[in-house]
Amino acid sequence: MSRVFRSFVQCMAVSAALGAASSAGAVGVDSLTILKFDRSALATARDAKQDFLDNYSVSNLRTETFEGFQAWDGSSGTANPQNTAVGDFAAFGSAGSGRSVVGNGSETQVRSDSTMPWGRYDAEQSSLGGNWLDSNDNLGMRWDIDGLGKFNTVAFFLLDVADVGGNFSMKIGDSLYADMNENTRLATGNIHLVLAVLSEAVETLSVDLYHHRTNDGFGIDGASIAHIAPVPVPPAAGFLLAALGLLGGMRRIAGIRRAV
Repeated sequence: MSRVFRSFVQCMAVSAALGAASSAGAVGVDSLTILKFDRSALATARDAKQDFLDNYSVSNLRTETFEGFQAWDGSSGTANPQNTAVGDFAAFGSAGSGRSVVGNGSETQVRSDSTMPWGRYDAEQSSLGGNWLDSNDNLGMRWDIDGLGKFNTVAFFLLDVADVGGNFSMKIGDSLYADMNENTRLATGNIHLVLAVLSEAVETLSVDLYHHRTNDGFGIDGASIAHIAPVPVPPAAGFLLAALGLLGGMRRIAGIRRAV
């Protein structure tokens, strides 16, 4: 584990005890880490996501940066993107009507106007166009994953949550995390990096992201799924550890004999 990632885990991680609720036998979250950053620390946030993946043996890694979808250009764009690299996205609940709404207010919208004053932007800093998916001030956004192979972790950037005062909540599978901002109005442009390891590998999962009021918009970017496993210990290292353990045991026995 890198020094950067370890320090953020120790200082800023939000554990699954934040009000998570899972029904017995249901697929939920085994461990959850939420790292919080100011917009000025975007590069550090991106490094932290990579650091997390680097600590595991990773397979079936899929990431959606929304660069392959048409961003809103003032008259048209991609709403509720389907068949992305990580599944389908759509709005749910009451439709937005705030100043940041574009197109149909009842749909999420791919955006690229990173200078928008309300603080959502491209978290991946891609040279391909700088897109992200915006809630369009709707009450919430649903991410459905299905038919993409087995995975046991989801990781993504949330942008600009709760900067108008709404209580932000998240449900991953059967695990609910209510009022993540603890009824506190957060700074415009804030970044939350969500790293969730599931209780088991699955092929189908839904993620709900929502405020408890409309017109407190947020964005999502760098949405990833992957199957992770502990990095295997090389056979030689295993033999070395066993040998060190044997030597330690022999020393303890010798010490006991001397004492006798």
